[in-house]
Amino acid sequence: MSRCIGCGAKIQTTNPEKIGYVPEIAIIERGEQVYCKRCYDIRHHNALYTPEYDTKMYYDKIKNIKDENALVILMIDIMDIFGGFIPNLSEYIGNNKVLIVVNKIDVLPKSVNIKKFEELISLISKRKKLNVVGIMMISARKQDVIARISKLKYAAKKKYSHEKEVRFDNCYIIGCASVGKSTFMNMIGKITLNYPSDVITTSNQYQTTQDFIKWPLDQRSYLIDTPGFINPSHYGAYIDNKSLQVLIPKKYIKVRTYQLNPDQTIFIGGLAKIKFDGENKINVSFYISNELYLHRTKTIQADKILETQQFKLLVPPYTEEEALKLNEKTVYNYEITGTSDIFISGIGFIHITSEKCNVEVQVPKPILVEKIDGFM
Repeated sequence: MSRCIGCGAKIQTTNPEKIGYVPEIAIIERGEQVYCKRCYDIRHHNALYTPEYDTKMYYDKIKNIKDENALVILMIDIMDIFGGFIPNLSEYIGNNKVLIVVNKIDVLPKSVNIKKFEELISLISKRKKLNVVGIMMISARKQDVIARISKLKYAAKKKYSHEKEVRFDNCYIIGCASVGKSTFMNMIGKITLNYPSDVITTSNQYQTTQDFIKWPLDQRSYLIDTPGFINPSHYGAYIDNKSLQVLIPKKYIKVRTYQLNPDQTIFIGGLAKIKFDGENKINVSFYISNELYLHRTKTIQADKILETQQFKLLVPPYTEEEALKLNEKTVYNYEITGTSDIFISGIGFIHITSEKCNVEVQVPKPILVEKIDGFM
């Protein structure tokens, strides 16, 4: 069955409202090299579509990887290293080798020690029981991943021999939505397949790729792009595209640092509230999108600020519908002595330094929050 070359959806000609629709005349004129209506609208009219948040459907698509001898490239956003690990991934890919590619490192300040991130990702990988063969830190358009794939795939059978042992067949690129998989694939297409322009549809919205997209890796195997996983522990599963664009860093992050007195609260838009308390000064640095608004206030005034400034100063979210999805809250309490970093999935991370302080992080209940001591 033919598939859309832009998103991988199965082509159908009967229902314009369903995924994969292509008018019959387009198939007659262009054959199998055709974009579906959804891709055409995204590419030419910047159309917005609501993504399908269905974890079972996602797992059904990738579950057969465990039955293959494959290499899995797990692409992770440097701003969401905890949320970037797809839950229970080892159950669906088995013991296949995993190359972790950490994308978008160019948004971090040069003062950040990237090696620390690599060490933490390695630790998380072991907890997730993944068979990791390497970790690469890149921006989406770097070319050295191709050389690494080739090196992992082929090995000389004997010393000085031209015969090659093939270690795996297909190579699957997987990861959460908007991590940069399709941009990475388009770069490969231009370099290795001589495509003159981007073939796979990319956009600033969630889950543009709908199904597997296969490109030849060699004469016997494929490089396969997969749909993005919408992680239920990430804000992107609950907010609309306007809010999502505020969360995603578009360029180099300008760290915002505050010296706080005790009993102060900082709002991260209308998405999270962080209360600081203790007897000592507290230094706090936010590694988040430059567009995401921070509001500092005395804790005693925090409830009034939330009541009067929701959908005004405290955005995103921008709508009642979004806020309703994020309405149920949970609170994480941390005692910090020295330095700690708090990672909030979908937002970024916060570096805190204090002789001793208490930090209360309030976020919507599904959102993943992790604390690491002495990280940076």
